[in-house]
Amino acid sequence: MASIFLEKTNLTKRHRGAIKKKSIFLPLDKTLLSFTAIMIIAGLIFTYSSSAFDSLAYFKRQIIFDVLGVCAMLFLSQYYSALQKKFSSVWMLFITWGLLIWALLQPEAANVRRWINLGFFNIQPSEIAKMVLIIYLCAYLSKLPDKRRDNMLLITPVLYTAITVALIVAGKDLGIPVLITTVALAIFFIAGAPVSKLLYAVLILIPVVAIAIWRQPYRLKRVVSFLNPEEVAGTTGYQLVHSFYAIGSGGWFGKGFGGSDLKLEYLPAAHTDFIFAIMCEEVGMIGAFLILGAFVWLLIHGVRLAVNAKDKFNSYLIAGITLCITFQAFVNMSVASGLVPTKGLPLPFFSYGGSSVVVTLAMMGILMNLSAIEKKEALKEAGR
Repeated sequence: MASIFLEKTNLTKRHRGAIKKKSIFLPLDKTLLSFTAIMIIAGLIFTYSSSAFDSLAYFKRQIIFDVLGVCAMLFLSQYYSALQKKFSSVWMLFITWGLLIWALLQPEAANVRRWINLGFFNIQPSEIAKMVLIIYLCAYLSKLPDKRRDNMLLITPVLYTAITVALIVAGKDLGIPVLITTVALAIFFIAGAPVSKLLYAVLILIPVVAIAIWRQPYRLKRVVSFLNPEEVAGTTGYQLVHSFYAIGSGGWFGKGFGGSDLKLEYLPAAHTDFIFAIMCEEVGMIGAFLILGAFVWLLIHGVRLAVNAKDKFNSYLIAGITLCITFQAFVNMSVASGLVPTKGLPLPFFSYGGSSVVVTLAMMGILMNLSAIEKKEALKEAGR
């Protein structure tokens, strides 16, 4: 009897061990997880530091946004691939179009229609659209045979991209459409679309963007002020000139956290679109280079993951998400530095705002999920 009991006990232990092994969560990329944690903490510090007044209120709300974003990130880091198989990316894109149309029907806020007011929270559908469109393009293009990527089958993703961009532009937003279009072109290129057709698309887009700028006087003024901000420092060049002051006055080592003078109502949008200028003022060029280096690291790491990925869809999506986050960061920093005309693009992880923070962290969750799955498959192939 004792031997039978011991045998049953051993079987039970082995059974429990097998169940435990099956229920283990996906092991996440520790470098990506560490990067994200550092950026979230740094973002909260600078949200508090860059707000001249009501800094604690912004800080508290940003904590809520970060918590929501981290929840989305952790959930997607484990279950994104399973969800991708259950939910059609096309239908997700159609739902996003519905949200964009809903935003257009909302009352104007600051002369634009970009948000859906839910009372307790404002949603910016264009932020969701950039993520959903990237997923759709990667899913569609990954299913096309290589030899058929130069034919009429490319019309559908091009049309869907154009519709998404048009709906966002209708809400008087040009920054995110430029970002989406650039990333979409990069995905088409990675997927093997003919370079000649991509060049034609760029040639078509140049006059389209020029017309969009010309039709809105405030956009034209931004371009003019970008070319010579000092001459219009009292009007349209005010923001850019004061951004220069903030960056220049920080020197190499900065004035210390909370030591910014330009945030005291001299630099508009100091805690949102121009937070990088305040960061330069407070932590100096050394700190700015560290922030820039962090995004460069993410770009390099993401490209490596995409190149090493065995699954075509995973490879495309890793590349698309990486390019979306890093390109947006580079554009934001370039705007604050006066390298490109002013655009309303937040700095990922740092700029105050709900939709941007949650979507950025959600994309990081997808990146972690795909990285973990690719690593798991690689270990299987290696026989471990």
